[in-house]
Amino acid sequence: MLHALILALAFSLAQAFSFDELITQITMLPPAARAHHVERYLDGRHLPIVESDTLLTFIWYGVADSVFVNGALQDGWGAPARMASLPCTDSARGATLYYKRYVVPRDARLEYKFIVNGTHILDPANIRLTPEGDFSNSEAVMPGFVRTPYTAYRAEREHGAVDTILFAPKDTTIRPRKVFVFIPPGYAGQQDLPSVYVHDGETALRHMCVTTILENMIADGSMVPVIAVFVPFVERNEEYLGPKHTRYVNALADELVPMVDGRYRTAREAQRRGTMGISNGGHLALAMGLARPDVFGACAGQSSTITPVLNALTDMRLRSAPLPKWFRVYQQCGRYDIVDAQYRFLDMNREFSRLLARLNIRHVYVETSDGHDWPSWRERVPDILRFFFMPN
Repeated sequence: MLHALILALAFSLAQAFSFDELITQITMLPPAARAHHVERYLDGRHLPIVESDTLLTFIWYGVADSVFVNGALQDGWGAPARMASLPCTDSARGATLYYKRYVVPRDARLEYKFIVNGTHILDPANIRLTPEGDFSNSEAVMPGFVRTPYTAYRAEREHGAVDTILFAPKDTTIRPRKVFVFIPPGYAGQQDLPSVYVHDGETALRHMCVTTILENMIADGSMVPVIAVFVPFVERNEEYLGPKHTRYVNALADELVPMVDGRYRTAREAQRRGTMGISNGGHLALAMGLARPDVFGACAGQSSTITPVLNALTDMRLRSAPLPKWFRVYQQCGRYDIVDAQYRFLDMNREFSRLLARLNIRHVYVETSDGHDWPSWRERVPDILRFFFMPN
């Protein structure tokens, strides 16, 4: 009788096409009879499994005492999720099928790793890795996600150059640093160029593809030539959020900007100068715009840290110093951004967007189906640049 049942289930499994069907069928088999069917099902499949455009299943198959999945879906890497397990042999040390299922938006792009016996590892069955960033992670991409074409380096295109200048503020509490300046293709024949100041500058230069994006957009005629200034941090928390924040903002606005304007053929009007950043750098970009609209006519924060400093600046603008009518703000945050004891990035960015709307400050707020990572942020750089510099 058992033999007949196994034969019948084997035939059914041969016809199975969904992961649900696999689980339903193999749970009816004794553990020793499961491995063959699991391995046959997984053979040649792309993992993780994507079904019905929105159903995402993470799978790890092998010998382990415990397997978790951790990534953007798990509160921005903060709450690893234990995967369900289904033994596939009679042995206590035999292979086990581990799995975890999620319903996600059709356009999601999500980073993750497995934690196998306490160690983070890439998904060995997934050939997709994240584009270059601080860390290499496995990448789950849903059918509706479309990567921007502008991040691809095109050797045949005319390229710009990256210059360096030393910025040593008069305020000696703000330490000197080397600043990188992108000069667009064809610069010799250009005048009055808009400029964008990018925080976390050295890291953004490596991982955000801003120069490649600009070169491709300029070549395609979808962006005017732009000078991009990449400003690295020295004391990130102190400068972006902490006790040196106000002095750092003013040093950039009153000293670095005039230095750049004096050396390069940049436009002098605030309306043609923007500032952008990610995470704590997003907080800095938003604060710089709100505090110094006389210098920066547009600001963009991606997955921005939101603190009472931003609320105080908007309150100040409401009470005594209204923003110019041309001032504009771009906000972007991932639906799977960080959630921890101090910050709930998505909730806080939503609330700040609502505050800007109540104050009638011109702004765009975008939620994306991804997390707190460089590959997600770089995808939106073309939209930010258009928002800053292209006429509506």
